[in-house]
Amino acid sequence: MTPTRAVQTFLDSKKQSLPITDEVWNSLKGFRKWNEPELIGLRNASSYFPDIYFEKGMDEEIERLLSIYKKRNVPHKF
Repeated sequence: MTPTRAVQTFLDSKKQSLPITDEVWNSLKGFRKWNEPELIGLRNASSYFPDIYFEKGMDEEIERLLSIYKKRNVPHKF
């Protein structure tokens, strides 16, 4: 399951009061390997359903990962 699909399925399940599948949880557990847009989506989803953060310090870890992506951006000279 793709990271984007995992986050969307989590949100849909919560909205419909359905249980979260193991496939979704397993995909969410791999968030440290996700790309920048998926991490931003995960962070945005947490504002609607904070329980998407299933481990302690997850928000800080996402912030750290996003800062790594931010450092990669090379400024352009025009």
